[in-house]
Amino acid sequence: MNFIFIRIFFIYVFYIFFLCLIQISILNPIFFGWYTYIYILFILTYPYHGNKSIFLCLSFIIGWIIDNCMNTGGNHAFSTTFSAFFRLKLLQFFDGKNFLTRSDFSIYELPFIRKILYIFSLVFAHHFSLFILEVFKISFFSKIILLKTIFSSIFTTILCMVYFFFRKIKN
Repeated sequence: MNFIFIRIFFIYVFYIFFLCLIQISILNPIFFGWYTYIYILFILTYPYHGNKSIFLCLSFIIGWIIDNCMNTGGNHAFSTTFSAFFRLKLLQFFDGKNFLTRSDFSIYELPFIRKILYIFSLVFAHHFSLFILEVFKISFFSKIILLKTIFSSIFTTILCMVYFFFRKIKN
């Protein structure tokens, strides 16, 4: 039993580093000025009935890695932990208590519209908390923070939906 747990843990650690590598080396230089954060896929794909403490720690670690590479001072760590903490509440809002009754629930089972709304809401919460911290750090309030949050959330949601589309075809 412990061997399986350790194996799964290392798979998720590898997944975190892979997403961070994509974020830092590919997405940041290409979409400079357009904010897309693909590492939120970790929060979306982590098993819903997995260990919540480990999930929060791994979410913090992925944000911490991005913060260290982008020199953002903890903004990403807070936002990923915040999103991870509220993930189940958002899922319960969009799917009711259906996911609670099944131990093998997956986001792939949600109807298309609910899946889009769930992903957009989680991405929006992540981006809004991230940009609010960024604005407070700069010490002046930007008039376009909501617009920036909406557009970057839409773009990240599109990238997540592309991921889920190709992942569904592969299965």
